Amino acid sequence: MSWSIRIENLSKQYRIGSTTTTAAELINEKLRKFLLLLDFKKRNRFSSDKPLPSSIAQEGRTVVDASQISPEYPNHFWALRDINLEIEAGERLGIVGQNGCGKSTLLKILSRIVSPTEGLFRFRGRLISLLEIGTGFHGELTGRENIFLNGTIMGMKTHEIKNRLNQIIEFSELGSMIDTPVKRYSSGMYIRLAFAVAAHLESEILIVDEVLAVGDAAFQRKCTEKMLDLANQGRTLLFVSHDMETVNRICNRAIRMSHGRIVGDSKFDTSAASKSSVMDITRDYLRSGAKYKSEQVWPSDKPMIFLNSLKLNRVRLIDYDNKVRSNFNLNETIVVEIDFTIIKETYPFNIHLYLKDSSGRVIFVSMDNHAWQSKKVRPLGNYTERCTLYSPLLNIGDYHIDIEFWPGNALENRLVVNSVVSFELKDGAVNEGVRGNWASDWPNSLIRPQLDWSISTNKKQHLVLKEHELVTEK
Repeated sequence: MSWSIRIENLSKQYRIGSTTTTAAELINEKLRKFLLLLDFKKRNRFSSDKPLPSSIAQEGRTVVDASQISPEYPNHFWALRDINLEIEAGERLGIVGQNGCGKSTLLKILSRIVSPTEGLFRFRGRLISLLEIGTGFHGELTGRENIFLNGTIMGMKTHEIKNRLNQIIEFSELGSMIDTPVKRYSSGMYIRLAFAVAAHLESEILIVDEVLAVGDAAFQRKCTEKMLDLANQGRTLLFVSHDMETVNRICNRAIRMSHGRIVGDSKFDTSAASKSSVMDITRDYLRSGAKYKSEQVWPSDKPMIFLNSLKLNRVRLIDYDNKVRSNFNLNETIVVEIDFTIIKETYPFNIHLYLKDSSGRVIFVSMDNHAWQSKKVRPLGNYTERCTLYSPLLNIGDYHIDIEFWPGNALENRLVVNSVVSFELKDGAVNEGVRGNWASDWPNSLIRPQLDWSISTNKKQHLVLKEHELVTEK
């Protein structure tokens, strides 16, 4: 199969701390911009009225070759270092890793937002990116005008954009807001339009960063289905997310990054890329961070404030003795404690708790809607909510918890904290509870609940072994 993106020895260096610019750096930046301008003019010689020459389509195009303008400066760090990657046409690549590992930097380079310090990359066809909120749209233009702007930048003709206009507006679910300047859009509305544009305009490559977490759950599912549909049509997809369940579902290949390098690639973990190898990569990622996190606190000088109304203070795991722990036995009950403060009476703020396993699969979701009236605005004050995970329920393994604060009907915005706490569940092999008198290893299963069993019999039977035959004596 032919390649869609080829990356060779790609590196990106940033200066630490100082924002001042030396003369050498200024010259280097001018030269970099000049090279990018030449490349831009070269690309735009081919207008949307004419197809790209076959040599471009077949051999790929060097976007930036910065190997000759990579002077070494002190007090710099490598955000990316020696990235080598070949992505096949139609491949669905998931990119996972801790914050700061270089995922977004890699996507920005591929999207031609920033240039590499060293190395080069090539791609075939049109490439469209959906990165952080605020990129790609002009705030003073309406949603409709931005659709035409993005299509024109992509090299599409006006009639081609018009043919897709209704599909884009319908998918975004913006209705009459499509003729409102996007600077007045909420973050959720912005993402709706951005994804609709990226998914419906013509391109061979689609890059999606961790932006879909802003949208509501229903729209996230809609976007996931659309990405699968696009992948089935042969479009190459690069997808960055901290939601391992979505990565496992969408992608047929995954890489894990750490400290600016690729440290895992499912393509080379098995003889052929498969769902099982993708899950191995996502599982390794979830296990790669701090082993277990029993408590997370937001100090007063770095508060977690949502919609200027809610301040998240602390989330922790405790046992029945109020002891903070990250290791539990199967027969122990676990309590998730969430402390927050309402600083402005505006929304009801319901809490959703997601329990996920080491592969990112959602074991269950629990909500406090039954405990708090979902339509009643929360009054000012400090709140402590506890969710009890009664035992026995789960199987042995590593688990992490995501929490979400929903502001009632304002589904465009929500506060999501992924992997806020995590814990390990062990089997002490104690002959009690769900294990009973079973002394061997427990069969593999997603959960291990203790269910009610009843035994009844109407006959007594005695089994004896006679001459290698099993005979029943009544």
